[in-house]
Amino acid sequence: MAESTCPKCDCHSFEMVESTPKNAAWRYIFVQCASCGAVVGVADFINNGGALTKIGQRLGIDVT
Repeated sequence: MAESTCPKCDCHSFEMVESTPKNAAWRYIFVQCASCGAVVGVADFINNGGALTKIGQRLGIDVT
């Protein structure tokens, strides 16, 4: 299996960092190289699926 590699510095270690980009209304999680900080992925800060499941349960909707 291939090992994930930073496209900028060839490092194999990554970290997740919470950030609010300039002029953004929401926070995001950036997956970035632990060595040089190059961003290789972005995810929503909130687990939208989990939040919608909780809302559905409160409304009495079968979410299974």
